[in-house]
Amino acid sequence: MKTEYQNFMLFFTFLLLWISIQFGQIIEDSIAYLIVLSLGIIHGANDLSILKKQERNTPRFIRHVIIYILLILGCILSYLVAPFTSIILFILLSSYHFGEQHLSEKITGITSYKTIVYIFYGLFIFCMIFIQNMRDVESILINLTNSTIPKEWIQGTLIAAGSFLVLSFTYHLFIKKERNIKVVREVFYILLLFLVFKTSSLILGFSIYFVLWHSIPSILDQTKYLLGISSKKTILRYFKKAFIYWLMSIIALGSAYYFVDTDSFNSIIFLTLFAVTAPHVWIMYRMNGS
Repeated sequence: MKTEYQNFMLFFTFLLLWISIQFGQIIEDSIAYLIVLSLGIIHGANDLSILKKQERNTPRFIRHVIIYILLILGCILSYLVAPFTSIILFILLSSYHFGEQHLSEKITGITSYKTIVYIFYGLFIFCMIFIQNMRDVESILINLTNSTIPKEWIQGTLIAAGSFLVLSFTYHLFIKKERNIKVVREVFYILLLFLVFKTSSLILGFSIYFVLWHSIPSILDQTKYLLGISSKKTILRYFKKAFIYWLMSIIALGSAYYFVDTDSFNSIIFLTLFAVTAPHVWIMYRMNGS
């Protein structure tokens, strides 16, 4: 299933790359919002089902649901108190999450080492996106936090993360003699993503990675965890289980868009992403047995 999906992923990445070259930003961003609001949101909609499978004991399940809710409330409070710090924390959490999804089956080692690799991989992706869209990134950060991240920080992080990943992959390939990491393929992926980020808008570039390269592979993994196998039948069951949570999210975001001004809506979008990312990362960490 994963091999089939990789071909699908590459095809649609090239298709959206072509669209980004042929059409303007309005079309790009419309496509981006469509795929994020569908597959992007739904990939985290079964968190409680995963938590229930992890904790069959009812009191423990309730206790972990409370932790889940407290993580959401903690994110909301942190943004209200320190918006810029929350942005940085969101980037770090998302970086870890992206790296865990992409590399968990490709590298071995102690948990602390893998955590560092995951974070650097995700930071590398974020920095590639940011460096190609600095003006839009600065505009969004100023809108959310009244401050911005210096370009020199992003460039330095990109170089540091890239250098670390090269050293890490070299270590696994030539010293540990592991063959799970296909270096040529990974380099091709990075070059393809760089091209996507360079030619597309900030929103479309991020959504291509977030949905095609992260959310759908995560759905496949979650389906296998919940239902024992990833197939067309079990994936359909996954979507059915997630539908009510997805619908509630869409209604809430639609209501916010209708009733609040643009600046407030942007803050709500980020706050929602941040608030659901932290508990989702925690659930996926437990699911992967890290």
